Amino acid sequence: MENQPKSSNKWFVLLVVLFGLFMVNLDMSIVNLAISKMMQTFNATFDQIQWVLSGYTLTMGIIMPVTGYLADQFGTKKVFIISMAFFTGGSLLCGISWNTASIVAFRIIQGVGGGLIIPISMTILMNTFEEKERGVAIAILGIATMVAPALGPTLGGYIIENFDWRLIFFINIPIGVVGTVLSFVLLGESELRPAKRFDLIGLLTSSAGLGCVLYVLGKDNIDWGDLNNIILMIIGCYSLLMFVVNELLVSEPMLDLKLLKNYTYCMSIIIMNIAILALYGGIFLVPIFLQQLKGLTPQQTGMILFPEAIATAVAMLVASKLSGKLEARIFAVLALFFLAINGYNMSKITFDTSNTTITLLLMLRGLAIGFIMIPVQLAGFNAVPKEATADASALMNTVKQIGISVGITIITSVMQHRNSFNYAALAEQVNSFNLGSVELLKKAQ
Repeated sequence: MENQPKSSNKWFVLLVVLFGLFMVNLDMSIVNLAISKMMQTFNATFDQIQWVLSGYTLTMGIIMPVTGYLADQFGTKKVFIISMAFFTGGSLLCGISWNTASIVAFRIIQGVGGGLIIPISMTILMNTFEEKERGVAIAILGIATMVAPALGPTLGGYIIENFDWRLIFFINIPIGVVGTVLSFVLLGESELRPAKRFDLIGLLTSSAGLGCVLYVLGKDNIDWGDLNNIILMIIGCYSLLMFVVNELLVSEPMLDLKLLKNYTYCMSIIIMNIAILALYGGIFLVPIFLQQLKGLTPQQTGMILFPEAIATAVAMLVASKLSGKLEARIFAVLALFFLAINGYNMSKITFDTSNTTITLLLMLRGLAIGFIMIPVQLAGFNAVPKEATADASALMNTVKQIGISVGITIITSVMQHRNSFNYAALAEQVNSFNLGSVELLKKAQ
């Protein structure tokens, strides 16, 4: 699919796209810091509140494949404006949410907007810039979108500590309004393609499959003897199987899975998702560890997370300059090696680990991820025909968002399981013969 925006200045197009992506990335980094406050406000459990993140990313993963169809029918400009409206409206609703169910529902509305913004932005850029300029455009995009996560922890920590956590959603509103107005003025209309059949079966099977599987995996201490869990898993797995079969057989699929036959493009998706899982697993767990276990304030947590985003942005800039001189596989192999070593070192973090050490480990992780993202993503897009850019963008971002959602869900499940195990082990030690526990119980009375 080709949708070439007609704009007098491609750099204005980049500016407009940055508004949308900045807002989406800012929201993700700020919300992570507010998880603990949300748990207190709504009296929610850990496995309940994780759906504030998982529901958002899952919705993005479900909606992203529809982007190509909508761009063909209505044009990239209209789709971008609609996506900005959904995200901005969802932010307003999240700010006035009254319980766990309401904020999860409103985050889903946000997810619809975010799920459209990311792929439609990449489609606009890929069709606006020539191949020789794409590296610079993606680097600028990458750096700018990393400024949001860098600003998010610091700004979010200050807001959460000094005001109300609801304000983290309200700050999206002026950004969204300005971005929407600029898109009306600066974005050009794209060429429309003849109407094609909407892949309703693909949408329904993917939604049912992912929803059922992630719902079961997201539970605390999954009871596989529960008939409901078994039925949901069977429905989920069968739906996902039907989705794959449908996408391979229909002439106009929601996701063009045949693109995975392209070795370079397929490997770029795999490598990017390894990096994404490493990144978002930490993004979800580190703030909770620092605030709930180490007792740091949200603002202190933000200052520890801030350098990682800066390191990622610097690595992206350097990688964009070197991507034309070195093959993407060289970046990938070296960065994945350092990412694995860093992951091992982070697994050794304890209560006694200094904040400086944690900050340095996060910075090293950010450097590794930055050196992966730009060269690998660019290699993947350059490997597919220009007319397939929108489909390639939708598939790549869909897999990424699903990977994020699955990763968060599995990490939550493992963490809850380990917590239950450790609580049980500690409970066994609390008895009248354990002098330490007796002393603690006396103090608690």
